[in-house]
Amino acid sequence: MALLAILVLIIALPGLANMPVIDRDEARYAQATVQMIETGDYVNIRFQDRARNKKPAGAYWAQAASVNMLSDVNKRPIWAHRLPSVLAALLAILATYWGGTRMLGREVAFIGAGLLAVSMIFVFEAHIAKTDALLCGFSALTLASLGHLRNHAPDNKGRCAAVLFWFALGCAVMIKGPLLPIVVILTIICLLIWERKGAWLKPLLFFAGPLLFLAIILPWGILIWQATDGAFFTDAIGGDLVSKLKDGQERHGGVPGYYSLAVWITFWPGSLVLLPGLAFAFRAAKNKALKDTPVAGAARLLLAWILPFWLLLEFTPTKLPHYILPVYPALALLCGASILTLSHVKEFSILRRVSSAFYLVISIALAGGILFAQSYYGNFPTWSFAVLGLVIILSLLAVINLWGGKIKLAMITASLSAIILYVSAYQFIMPSLVDLRVTDQVKTALNSYNYSVKQKVFSPHYSEPSLVYRLGTHIIVGKEDEDITNFQLGIGDFIILDYARETTKQYAKKLSEMFQKNGLCMQPLEVIKGTNYSKGDKVELGILRLKLCMGMKAGMKAEIKPSKLSEKQSTKPVP
Repeated sequence: MALLAILVLIIALPGLANMPVIDRDEARYAQATVQMIETGDYVNIRFQDRARNKKPAGAYWAQAASVNMLSDVNKRPIWAHRLPSVLAALLAILATYWGGTRMLGREVAFIGAGLLAVSMIFVFEAHIAKTDALLCGFSALTLASLGHLRNHAPDNKGRCAAVLFWFALGCAVMIKGPLLPIVVILTIICLLIWERKGAWLKPLLFFAGPLLFLAIILPWGILIWQATDGAFFTDAIGGDLVSKLKDGQERHGGVPGYYSLAVWITFWPGSLVLLPGLAFAFRAAKNKALKDTPVAGAARLLLAWILPFWLLLEFTPTKLPHYILPVYPALALLCGASILTLSHVKEFSILRRVSSAFYLVISIALAGGILFAQSYYGNFPTWSFAVLGLVIILSLLAVINLWGGKIKLAMITASLSAIILYVSAYQFIMPSLVDLRVTDQVKTALNSYNYSVKQKVFSPHYSEPSLVYRLGTHIIVGKEDEDITNFQLGIGDFIILDYARETTKQYAKKLSEMFQKNGLCMQPLEVIKGTNYSKGDKVELGILRLKLCMGMKAGMKAEIKPSKLSEKQSTKPVP
């Protein structure tokens, strides 16, 4: 367990503070958490003046606790918001090990937990301040509890595991609503149909468990119902959830088979043994001679945890790679079991070769993609060639070892290549992609002109949530069509316009004419060029500051601050 914890920290901590806040979900979660702390209202979830009625408050509370204990909300350090995801990643790995030990033995549990720890989507979610790492942690704990219920000792009634099951399920509901209960219900129905026995479920009826579950979810549920007059549940279920089931929400659509293809990347480097792992599970589950053995029972539980929910997501119109993460602890344990089996017998030769071929192609594509991103969006890579070249060499060695039957050595080599890739990518490469860090460039530029939270910022075109998080709740984003006089902008306030848009020059002219009627002029400061990766668009953000026009008398309370620009720059006409 100590080794697994060290592995998680080695992978999850690099880049935690260096990486910019990610648009759009992470920035929304971080900003809503900031507003909870600023207002002292920990019931309502809001992004600026808009209600954020999508997920319950659990993730926001976890972030708020981290920020309050370890940092200063006014400084907005993103690492403090991300720390709960790191702790949740630790929970997921240790719970996977704990459950896997009872289901399949300690060695399989160790290998499976290690595979989960280095899987690509798991590592990414451990780095960002969202719900998914937290959900994965409680999902692994729920699965482990079921594993213990199915294999508890004769003198143990399984009540401890049952109470832990209800605790994890309640926490998961507070994180992401009904998602994990759906996984659990599908799993139990599948097992009851498959095995035609359910005596092992009786400990779940122990009254302390359901009472604990209700004690976790009811207080906030009642408070948010009262605070919003039921609007939260109407929006969360009738709006957010139903829209995902009806069509591809926010352009996140996909065809059936999306997750079956994506798993080769999201589960990398565990995809090296993905097909043998699934083949082992099916063989163990349907083997009549082993029907009542713990291994067969564990295989059925893990398959029942994975397949029904997987199929449900495949036919749900809205698709994102991280939606499948709750079943990855089970998938990792299946692959761990296949690794241990294949280390003793040479089975699944064709599947091993197919898996290794996919794995090698993905490894080369990942290394090449990172090099391209660094050269296109950042500085030309130098040392990255050597590091990512080493990743490709280790991946090739992993394939060679797998083909030679040395499966443990193959997996160790593949995991080492993943660790090198993650540490270099999150700590050094991703923070260096300056062209993508548009919000951070804007923040740096405004700071150079003595920006403070007392000044207003109006950004009608570039309206990413990260800008609100970095500059403050009070800034005005979007709202290009609204009457500018409603915002009461004055001397010293800033305006950010995107000149990459065809209509911006005309819009800037209208703004200039309106301000000049009040004796104000827009002083151009600088232009920031970059890429808005949320939309895939190039941006040219002109930063302007309102000042008193030449020859006009100051009739406003705001004080004109001296510009840092040269005289030539300060008289530059509005673009």
